[in-house]
Amino acid sequence: MSAPGPPSDPLTPAEQRLQTHLEVLHDPADEPGDPSFVPRTVRTARWQRTVRGPLRLAGMLAAAAVEGITLVLGGGRSGRRRT
Repeated sequence: MSAPGPPSDPLTPAEQRLQTHLEVLHDPADEPGDPSFVPRTVRTARWQRTVRGPLRLAGMLAAAAVEGITLVLGGGRSGRRRT
């Protein structure tokens, strides 16, 4: 695998570790693969990291709303013993 060209942004330490892991997984006996594999993977990891926070917040808000509605409607866990 040829070394990919320098990315537009400098790689963070985590992205450098990812690149190292991906290079280790590459088998030199394979046919020459797509040289853009590592940069594509890093770009994908970056956008996933960007949307993770808002999606997590939306999930937490949805869970809180469901729990609030359950408490208001009296559908709590009444069959469960508290110790």
